[in-house]
Amino acid sequence: MLLIIRTAQHRYIVRREDVATLRAIARGGDNSGEEADPPVIAAELGPLIDPDDVSTVQRRHALIIPLRRRNIALLVDAVDTIVEHADVQPLPQLLRERLHEPWATGVLLIDDQPVVQLDVRAIARSVLLQRTRASEQK
Repeated sequence: MLLIIRTAQHRYIVRREDVATLRAIARGGDNSGEEADPPVIAAELGPLIDPDDVSTVQRRHALIIPLRRRNIALLVDAVDTIVEHADVQPLPQLLRERLHEPWATGVLLIDDQPVVQLDVRAIARSVLLQRTRASEQK
């Protein structure tokens, strides 16, 4: 099962089983949540992929990705629909080798438009690694 998610400028698909929880949050609100155990690290998904993809939406959706000791909340503008059965085409080897980050895993045609499938677990690991390196440099 796949989720179609939207950032300010793009839409992507992600595997539903990689997302533990979907949560609506307000911009500037407490992203950790009272029930959050382990702690949550929030990151905007759009700018991680495209620096120009910055959202101004006040109400956000958090895709909660569980890792070992932390949960990562990837913030998006909307979660549109769930696709039950989809024929996602894997990215060709040549294209995968040219990606800066190995986050794109395939492509699905939706309304004759290609939509990239993201590996949100890989993105979450990258966010955690960036935060760990930043805290070690302080």
